[in-house]
Amino acid sequence: MKIHIPIYDRNGIGGGWSFLRNLEKGLKSDCYFVDNLCEADILFIAGPTLAIHEIVESAERLGKPIVLRVDNIPEDYRNRGTALSRLKIFSEKADVVVYQSEWARGYVGGYTGVDGTVIYNGVDKNIFKPTTNKIELKDCALDKLDALTYTSAHRVLYVRSSTNESKRWQEAKYFFREMWLKNRIAKLSVVGNFGDYVKLYGDDFIGRYTLGAFDEPIEYLGQLNTAEQMAKVMRNSDEILISFYNDACSNVVLEARACGLKINTCLSGMTGGTPELLNLPIEDIGIDRMAADYLALFNLVLNS
Repeated sequence: MKIHIPIYDRNGIGGGWSFLRNLEKGLKSDCYFVDNLCEADILFIAGPTLAIHEIVESAERLGKPIVLRVDNIPEDYRNRGTALSRLKIFSEKADVVVYQSEWARGYVGGYTGVDGTVIYNGVDKNIFKPTTNKIELKDCALDKLDALTYTSAHRVLYVRSSTNESKRWQEAKYFFREMWLKNRIAKLSVVGNFGDYVKLYGDDFIGRYTLGAFDEPIEYLGQLNTAEQMAKVMRNSDEILISFYNDACSNVVLEARACGLKINTCLSGMTGGTPELLNLPIEDIGIDRMAADYLALFNLVLNS
């Protein structure tokens, strides 16, 4: 089976790109991603902002089935003012709309008017896996982690790849501060991307200070570029702060579960699709289950 994906950055950072890399890996030889729509059996749009109207119109003219994956409701202000219109139109033209959680099907489906189906993301459990040999992360190059020795600190982690403020880093910061006041061996590592305001004023979350306002230890590890780097950091942490508000299907939550971290959902974390991800059986959070679900869907679309 040949699948055309209009936009696919194999080196991209963020949930959508991680999803596509995991899907390609999970499908193995069952499906091939092709660059030319004419050669494809199916047009697969990984998100409404990852395609333009012309490619959908071309698929219609060629009689190609369209499968649209929808994460959440995209924001117009971040997508040239066309995100909502593309979501609506692509959903109406798709043969199947795939939502990332039951919450997303209810929330986003209320806007698209399309019921669709649900397939949860999956993570590569060969990369994201627990370890009993934790190591110290402070002031080290990530490619040299294995040469260092672990300290007795209770390592807490906060991760974000998007600058969207629904990730609520301020909430995570205050939760960690309260944690540190009760447990002075707690230590926070921060990973990810932040908006211009935070970068400009250098909040203690991103490395202006090595200590927070109460002298709580915080280290900013920057933006990580590979799943292997992220997995190393997760494996060497004990607990992760999930303060994300209304995430449809957070890869970070699944990766943290695969690495065996304690998940602290703060105030906002138990919203969106996160409760569903926390209830998934551990054997169902991998890319093999996700790929099998998509393969079954693609076959159903082709044979209907």
